[in-house]
Amino acid sequence: MNKSENKNTLRVIILFVILMAAISILIVVYFRRQTGQLELDPGGEDSYERHYAFICDDRDDNMYNAIYGEAVNASAGSGTYIEFMGKNLTENYNSAELLKIAVYAGMDGIIFQADETQKTKELINWADKMGVPVITVGRDNASSLRKSFVGFAYYELGKAYGTQILEHDTGKNSSVLVLTSPDANNTNQNITCQGIMDTLNKAEALDRVNIKTMAVSDTSAFGAEETISSLIMGEELPDIIVCLSEVNTTCVCQALVDYNRVGDVRVYGFYTNSTILSSIEKNIITATVTIDTNQMGRYCVEALSEYNKYGYVNEYMPADIRVIDGSNVGRYIEDGGGDGIE
Repeated sequence: MNKSENKNTLRVIILFVILMAAISILIVVYFRRQTGQLELDPGGEDSYERHYAFICDDRDDNMYNAIYGEAVNASAGSGTYIEFMGKNLTENYNSAELLKIAVYAGMDGIIFQADETQKTKELINWADKMGVPVITVGRDNASSLRKSFVGFAYYELGKAYGTQILEHDTGKNSSVLVLTSPDANNTNQNITCQGIMDTLNKAEALDRVNIKTMAVSDTSAFGAEETISSLIMGEELPDIIVCLSEVNTTCVCQALVDYNRVGDVRVYGFYTNSTILSSIEKNIITATVTIDTNQMGRYCVEALSEYNKYGYVNEYMPADIRVIDGSNVGRYIEDGGGDGIE
């Protein structure tokens, strides 16, 4: 290799080093800027003392968004920042991946929509071993090392549905169809169904009320719409439909109107949104059972704060359950909704 070639090679190496250095500087500046934005407290503070992660399966779920919103409100001015992990990202990380990211990021605590699988138990236990306390919300993993469960009593939810069925009982034989999730690991819906049956049995009505369940896909609204449309278009509708999710409730409301079946079936829904509340006002559905998500949001923050301060916290913090029907829906809407609806 001659001197000219050596000089050219040297120039290429120098240019490469300069380019890499420039890229490195840009990366450092970018992440510092991102970190600087993150450290701004939503309440107006310049920094925060604690950084919590909020993680749920569906980042567009209205109930979990309401819980998160109230958690942020409850933590305002306390030096606590709560980050909705996975929100508005181009990469669609699942909950397990987001929990790992939160732990590696050194979060001071995690608010997590769990499930009852062994994998989730191991993840929560690993987070605890790494020094990051986990509070489960909405769904629990009771056998894990989670510090507290913020949610509601699924048996009481079932009793609320059972009570509503009895309030409109005619004394005749009737059929009840409960729309459930296809998730085999979701035992909460089994507890809810048991609450319905026990309530009817106590009133000596179970012998003439035939209760069945039907799994409805909850992976997308489109999948639920297809299944529920087929049900509503069917020749034989049940006398009563009980929905255990907001998505299913909304789909039933819309299908009853679309296929002119309003009045052909009594419907008891879950949670609230504008479609559900309007359907109650118009007597399209009879009632919905909702959860106080404001309470749940506050409880999540209180649970983590209490644990970080004292090293212990109540293992279970239940939120109130409320039935919204024609008698109180107007007042509920005027009050802005007790469950954090807009």
